Amino acid sequence: MKIAVLGAGAIGCYLGAVLSNHHEVTLIGRERLINAFNRAGHMALSDYQERYCQYSNLTVTDSTDALASADLILLTVKCLAVHEAAQQLQAFAAETTPIVSLQNGIGSDDMLRQLKSPVIRGIVGFNVAPLDNCRYHRGTEGDVYCESLIDSAIAEQLDSAFHDMGFRLHTTSAFEALQWAKLQLNLNNAINAVSNLPLKQELETRGYRTILSLAMSELIEVTKQEQLKLPKLTKLPAGWIPLLLRAPDSWFKKLASSMLAIDPQARSSMWEDLNNQRATEIDYINGAVVRAAQALGLQAPANLTLVELIKDIEEGRRTPGIPSEEILEEIKKRR
Repeated sequence: MKIAVLGAGAIGCYLGAVLSNHHEVTLIGRERLINAFNRAGHMALSDYQERYCQYSNLTVTDSTDALASADLILLTVKCLAVHEAAQQLQAFAAETTPIVSLQNGIGSDDMLRQLKSPVIRGIVGFNVAPLDNCRYHRGTEGDVYCESLIDSAIAEQLDSAFHDMGFRLHTTSAFEALQWAKLQLNLNNAINAVSNLPLKQELETRGYRTILSLAMSELIEVTKQEQLKLPKLTKLPAGWIPLLLRAPDSWFKKLASSMLAIDPQARSSMWEDLNNQRATEIDYINGAVVRAAQALGLQAPANLTLVELIKDIEEGRRTPGIPSEEILEEIKKRR
């Protein structure tokens, strides 16, 4: 297949490089990506299980020309860039070309519904960080999921390519519930960003886990009210995760070994955004829980606190590295 990846950031580059072993892949990204790829002469992928591969059979460009001839388009822009991407797809993509939209959070895909092209919503269940020399590192376990609307032959080809790098493609007819289950895990992005710690160190700290437990519990209450049954994306059911997070550190390390099986230096994409002084996706992640809770007449003080802290950091009123005790105190004030 001819595959175009629109918005080739960390996730787009990782998936595109994997697919380039089997398909003709064009990565559409920014000038800094083009320069990095040309300097290195290849794109390198690594992961928490010590895999390492190099890929040079890729086209890396800032031109959208490849959209017109693509058999499949992966949309991997951040939520904040979906509106601009939708305009590019409307202008250049063929109306029959399927688009697999892979964003964090909830709400950004509303902008894609006006496209004439078939749009298949999806999520990526793992973390990827950009490193030096055009290398992209997957720091956590997880798979890729999408709506069962995707053509079965395309799904089989994607799954086969992904399997080579130790993850799979799953399809589902209950995507809304899946989206909220993934959002539950993404709620930690903000906590990781404000803590200014690597993910592993943050999750090993009971205070930050308590904040995450509170934020997840608010999401679970929303989904209960909406009568959504959250699928299991980890080894534990969604409802059990907040309970586990509250365990003492020594117990947590024993009971949550798979949750901590991540690269020691891995951080969230929201931390990356703040570190690079970019706007974050907070309104589509923790903000989505706040809006949904308010619509149901519920409160979401933990998620509201995290939204406000991230916005304070974005606007220069606070700096990352906020102690968990301080955050918990702010949550109490909002109850």
